[in-house]
Amino acid sequence: MKISKLSEYMSYVEELPSEFSLSRGQSKDYSLLPSALRLDESKNRKYSKRVIRNFLDQFKINSYQYMHTPWDVKNEIEWMLYAQHYGIPTKLMDFTTSHVISLLFAVEKSFQDESDDDAVVYFLNPSALNNKSIQQSQIINISGDTVVSSEGHDGPFVVQGRKINSRVNAQKGLFVIFQDDDKPLESSLDDSILRKLIIKGESKKELLASLYSMGISFTHIYPELTSVAKDILMQQDIADLVREDK
Repeated sequence: MKISKLSEYMSYVEELPSEFSLSRGQSKDYSLLPSALRLDESKNRKYSKRVIRNFLDQFKINSYQYMHTPWDVKNEIEWMLYAQHYGIPTKLMDFTTSHVISLLFAVEKSFQDESDDDAVVYFLNPSALNNKSIQQSQIINISGDTVVSSEGHDGPFVVQGRKINSRVNAQKGLFVIFQDDDKPLESSLDDSILRKLIIKGESKKELLASLYSMGISFTHIYPELTSVAKDILMQQDIADLVREDK
């Protein structure tokens, strides 16, 4: 399904089964693979299993002096959360419990992107995915005392942890953790677990303007001073767009 207006997006979300409680917005229709498992131009994995492991090991070794309480990181998946936040490729993929935030992610680069490529929002049924991959329907809480291995499962599954930084908190983030040999989600799941909504490329700017008119802006997903500046500039871009349409 394709949409071009905020009202159409909200209607889609209202009709979506409540089990699809997570979503992910993308400016283009990239494959749903985490950064560590993505492919190069030859369709080969960019990183081997050894390299992915080494990324995380090196982050653990070298980050201690820059962290206030490194001993408080409870398990390997939490280490992945920290590492990914600072740019290390991991087997984690971000999702959110806010479908409005997903839409903002999908259209946030509309004024910088010269192409009219369609954006997408994927909607995920976490209970069904976890039941398929780890034979239990609840989202796995990795911040408790239960030790959860990231490996040895039948497929990707959803985890939630502590809000390790202001971005994760603002973005209402949860994560899907992949196994080493997992395929992209869109090629391995049916519509009982994953659904896709397409946002027409020529409508992305208008949708972003509609979100701003509702008070939803960059500071909602990036709560930091640079977002204040981005919002000021974005308001001008939107004002110019409105003048062009008159």
